[in-house]
Amino acid sequence: MNLMNQDNVVHQFLNSVGDIVIANLLFVMCSIPLVTIGPSLTALYHCSLRSVKGNCNGTIKTFFRAFRQNFVQSLIIWLGIIAIGFILFTNINFLKTVPGQTGNLLMLLSEGLVVLLVILALYVFPVVAAFSGSVKSQIRNAFIFAFLRFPYTIIIAVVSIFPMFMTYQDYTLMPLWACCWFFFGFGLTAYVNSLLLYKMFRPYLEAEATAFSEDNNSEIQPTDD
Repeated sequence: MNLMNQDNVVHQFLNSVGDIVIANLLFVMCSIPLVTIGPSLTALYHCSLRSVKGNCNGTIKTFFRAFRQNFVQSLIIWLGIIAIGFILFTNINFLKTVPGQTGNLLMLLSEGLVVLLVILALYVFPVVAAFSGSVKSQIRNAFIFAFLRFPYTIIIAVVSIFPMFMTYQDYTLMPLWACCWFFFGFGLTAYVNSLLLYKMFRPYLEAEATAFSEDNNSEIQPTDD
């Protein structure tokens, strides 16, 4: 193997690692105001999906272009998720004090809505990163993808939530985990998820590219495939 050849496995691996670290640092930097986490997450997934596809040339340029182009839409969705999540968790805390069967039923309903909100949060930002469309169509498409390949949804949920859950299990290791998240944790999570997401997105991305000149609407029509 010629190690100086840019097409060899080692070179490609190091390029992928470098892209993950750079995208991760940009995500952390752009998420510092907290209110911009949504646009930052969209930009991170845009870089990850392009890296999986094999055409992420210039991670910094790609990140900030996606951050700028999807800023308003991602911000609206992010603020909506935060507002709905706050209402649901407030409602759940209140229902804990409500006795009887009615309180239990309302609790189950609220918890079910929390699950749907988490699923939306896992999918909607990658969908915004990959497709164009209105906020309504992006939310609709996120749920279609989530339930069209539900086993993938379970894997994506585990990959996204379990490492964060483990971070808070041992506070003595918190500095180590914080260092990992700062340098590559978010980027690696997005990259692993993108390996599955790109498989789902690819047929529709190709269809959208073919029909882009005729129709800008990116709403997805699920097939039996």
